[in-house]
Amino acid sequence: MSGWVVVDVETSGMRPSVDRVLSVAAVVIDDDGEVVEEFATLLNPGVDPGPVHVHGLTPALLAGKPRYADVAADLARVLDGRTVVAHNATFDASFLSSEARRAGLEPPLERFLCTLDFAGRLHLSTADLKLVTLAAHFGVEQRAAHDAHDDALVLAGVFAGMLQVAAAKDVQPSVRELDGMLADPETGFLVSRVWAEALAAPRLWRPAGRLKRGGGLVQGMEVVFTQDVDRDPEEIAGLVVDSGLYLADRISSRTSLAVCDAPGAVRGRAAFARKKGLELVPFARFSEMLADVAPGRPVAGAQAVDSAQEALF
Repeated sequence: MSGWVVVDVETSGMRPSVDRVLSVAAVVIDDDGEVVEEFATLLNPGVDPGPVHVHGLTPALLAGKPRYADVAADLARVLDGRTVVAHNATFDASFLSSEARRAGLEPPLERFLCTLDFAGRLHLSTADLKLVTLAAHFGVEQRAAHDAHDDALVLAGVFAGMLQVAAAKDVQPSVRELDGMLADPETGFLVSRVWAEALAAPRLWRPAGRLKRGGGLVQGMEVVFTQDVDRDPEEIAGLVVDSGLYLADRISSRTSLAVCDAPGAVRGRAAFARKKGLELVPFARFSEMLADVAPGRPVAGAQAVDSAQEALF
């Protein structure tokens, strides 16, 4: 079995480790974007449903509804063998994985694709990448925002449009394997093992400041990838760290440059980096620059750390 299944969840809060899924919807689509199967249910979380003003799911409405364990087998059947598609997919995948663990079950998904990341790589002419904005861009009607079933149907239509744009631009979506993810022990959110290790790598070189126009990379420079990057940053995360550079998830006063394939973007990190006067370097150019990184200044004790690490290999 293969194909796509678009998923959306509504939750009692923002932390999978403590908050619960209140409703879940899964919409199976074929290669043409046509809906071929639907699954949707409310769930009794056994806790306060949280922001009712957002999702509209009151305790009275959820009373008597099934628990996650009651629907887990049906949900797993719909998701089995398919790639889960969701907007900010780590959110949905993290909550479903946490619910499964509470029930003593295996997570119902094996891999997932994030349409938020996918949309960034398509360089769409939208003010932002919110679902409502993308729905308007692709002409998909949204009837009930924050309703899991309607949001899944809307995203199914948006995703079908995105696949057409991707085919025309020869852009391949990045699919994450659940086996390659780690759950943050505090929040329960899934993070890429590769990316987490790169972010946590020891900082052995003193901050090297900003990349100068026409200049080269120096050990100790901090790199941020924007959403508007045509390739998956994980492809070179290890090489970035091995070259003596640092990876970060957000732009700060320590950021040296931003990797971006849409320098004219008016949203997100690209716009913020441009506002801060940072150099925006295309992914292909940055990959070439990694072959010639100038030596930096080691921090105190860094030489001893290097020697200790070498002794392990």
